[in-house]
Amino acid sequence: MAKNTKCLLIILSFAMIWSFNCPAKEDDTEFKIVDANEISGILSMLASTIQGNFEKIKTWQGRIIQETISTNRGDSADEILKTFTDVDPNNIPNEYQRIAKYTTEFKIDVENNRFFSFMDSAELYIYMNPKKNTVYQSRRRSGPEKELVRIVTSEHQTEITPASWRSKDNAVSSRVAVKELPGTSRITDPRKVFYWGNKILWLSLRQILQNLQTPGISHFGVVIKKKSAGNNTTYRLELSDSGKDKPFGMYIFSSEAGFNQTYFETYYDNGSLRSKKTIEFAKVQDVYLPKKWEVLQYFEDGGLMRQENCTVENQEINKSIPDDTFSERKYLHEGDIFRDKIAGKEYKYQDANLVFIADIKKPTK
Repeated sequence: MAKNTKCLLIILSFAMIWSFNCPAKEDDTEFKIVDANEISGILSMLASTIQGNFEKIKTWQGRIIQETISTNRGDSADEILKTFTDVDPNNIPNEYQRIAKYTTEFKIDVENNRFFSFMDSAELYIYMNPKKNTVYQSRRRSGPEKELVRIVTSEHQTEITPASWRSKDNAVSSRVAVKELPGTSRITDPRKVFYWGNKILWLSLRQILQNLQTPGISHFGVVIKKKSAGNNTTYRLELSDSGKDKPFGMYIFSSEAGFNQTYFETYYDNGSLRSKKTIEFAKVQDVYLPKKWEVLQYFEDGGLMRQENCTVENQEINKSIPDDTFSERKYLHEGDIFRDKIAGKEYKYQDANLVFIADIKKPTK
């Protein structure tokens, strides 16, 4: 059944939380363009400072409260609404938004690139038609069905999810673990705050610097602007492709956050906004860590593609993490299935061992 009033309350509460807590974008009129001769020194300083801060982190633990809005368009939207909601099959919109809330406990061995998370999305997903402010009732149940364990290393990632439940108390009775190549699915990892895409931020900055200093190649267009207020300094970096006037990205670095990146925007070729991200930092044990962030991604026509709002709580760094935290076997129980898609093998967990069941199809490269 559609619930217009509920939809409006959801939208308002979701927007209010972040409009009050996320810092606003820096006003461009307050910045002054720095001399071209200063650009190399500023890029080098930013790269070294960000790297120095991050490399103080040996281990990292905490909890992330995450809320997302994702938009689906076209034929897939039709199928998902019919499968997971009570939508009228004769009146299906060509676009819907899914609102979800997750809690993720994470533990990271930064030095050895090992990541563990336990995600719980006990609340039901909300599906809505943004054009008519209509909410559709979800058919999916809440509770342990949504529990998800993830382990990610440089070589693989494993997801462990419930497969069956006891009828009397809805407790999980069996699980399936799936091992795949890293990067197969989206991971909520706070280290991504220190990345541009899949590349570490300070390496990207040094790559830009190297590009500027290498003769005979097409250079990025690089403009750096500076704003000073008391003891605080903020840099605005604008990047454009060679020969183009409009930037493809704009990035803000603030001394109040240890010269970490606090905001960025990227653009489509026509100049329309592709994405933007706001990051707020807090100092924990003399290290700047992300306290909250908001990501907004847009379709080329300006419609909202995805919104992600995250708040990080109970952060601890450089505290010992047991080695078996990053072992799949710790989370398997008797009779659970372990599916290794990298090796093309399926096993059953039995008497604390993985017992071979069958060969399975490997993913195509």
